[in-house]
Amino acid sequence: MMVLGEGKPRRRWPTLEILAMEFSTAYRFPIPEVLIFLYVFFPLFFSHVARAIPVSTEEASLLLVISLSQGVMGLITLILILRNVAYGLANEIKKGLMQTYLTYPVGRGRLLLVKLISGILVPIGFVATSVLVFTAINFPELALKYPHVLVVGLASSLGEILLLGSIMFLSAIIIKRGGTSLAVGIALMFILQIADLALSITASITGWEGLWHIRYLLGPSLAFLTYYQAPGAQAGVVVSDGETFVPEFWECMGYLVGHYALIIAICLASLIYFMRRFEPT
Repeated sequence: MMVLGEGKPRRRWPTLEILAMEFSTAYRFPIPEVLIFLYVFFPLFFSHVARAIPVSTEEASLLLVISLSQGVMGLITLILILRNVAYGLANEIKKGLMQTYLTYPVGRGRLLLVKLISGILVPIGFVATSVLVFTAINFPELALKYPHVLVVGLASSLGEILLLGSIMFLSAIIIKRGGTSLAVGIALMFILQIADLALSITASITGWEGLWHIRYLLGPSLAFLTYYQAPGAQAGVVVSDGETFVPEFWECMGYLVGHYALIIAICLASLIYFMRRFEPT
């Protein structure tokens, strides 16, 4: 007896199915194992360095540990994002795999979210775990004593990786070619570093406080390091009246909020382009 509606099997969870395929492709053996080793090895390796840095405040010690861990782990994470997004996502579009995904009963918004999770948020989760392990090994008592410093330090450090990753994500779906998108992603890494250096030099020469606001907006972790008087963080932060510019805590929080607002704006731009203008080739 034939039951009405029987026939071709339906996919009950197409979004999770695509996410599972993404994980099996982007994080196949031995990539997760190597990443876990690196994210555990470097915190242990740099533990003696973190404890040897002289600081004036306990909050600065905690922020320096986070900054040191993020600096090493962040580079590995950016390389992973370059592979998954700048090259991988753009290459999928070029080869027509994205067009296949669009035949699934999944909206474009959910498909873009899957790509964002597998390409950027999972690597961010790796580096966040590594930073927390690094902090727990070196200064567990400070992390418990100043949890707000741990939260803002971690959020500001991860935000800087998210900013670059979101720009790579947008460029990948616009360019649609793996090699070109990879070159653009690498160029963006250098451009942002050069822009940060140019802002510092120009602000030091001109004494214009507004340039420091821009720099802290693009890199809020430096603002918190300056506020908590971390070694070297205040070098060159001099405004036109000859006084040293040190942001208040509420200003640092404003930089952090503005930084994430910029990330959200770039992600929304990616979503709007993908929903309205994107056409797979």
